Amino acid sequence: MKLEFILDEKDFLEYHLFSISDNKNAKKIERIGKFVLAGFFIYFGLNLYNSDNIELAILFGVLAILSVLFFNKFYKSRMIKHQSKIIKNSYSKRIGEKETMEFTSDYLMTEDKTGQGKTKLSEIECVNEIPNNFFIKLSNGSSFIISKKGLKNLDQLKEKLEALNIPIIEHLNWEWN
Repeated sequence: MKLEFILDEKDFLEYHLFSISDNKNAKKIERIGKFVLAGFFIYFGLNLYNSDNIELAILFGVLAILSVLFFNKFYKSRMIKHQSKIIKNSYSKRIGEKETMEFTSDYLMTEDKTGQGKTKLSEIECVNEIPNNFFIKLSNGSSFIISKKGLKNLDQLKEKLEALNIPIIEHLNWEWN
């Protein structure tokens, strides 16, 4: 089965954001960051309160509450901006270029403008499916991205993956918000 598709910036961004959302350490850092920021505001608020600067102490108390309430939204928007910069720097020459992928009985053959690649099917751990993409996760930690845009044979692809005993993990409700 041969697939041809073009990856755009959004495909790379979704891959990076999905990887972050699937990473337990990233979730832990997000939780810790929220409370460190709130603790910072509380600490300074208490110091200001002890030095009889009530107005600023109240302001820092309000900032502590707001940081707990809105940190996740702020964090996620910053991650989008940060990851977009990384993608523009790292993948600029791959964005908009045709990619070809072919599943044989033993290998996953890939081809782009830089050349060809050959990966043993036994090195594929799983395929994560989100609404717009498939991410083929390899045992070495890297992944291949397959954009669903322009693919006419999604059901055939799923059938081929199942026939090759490659597990598909569906995350069809996944979104970065």
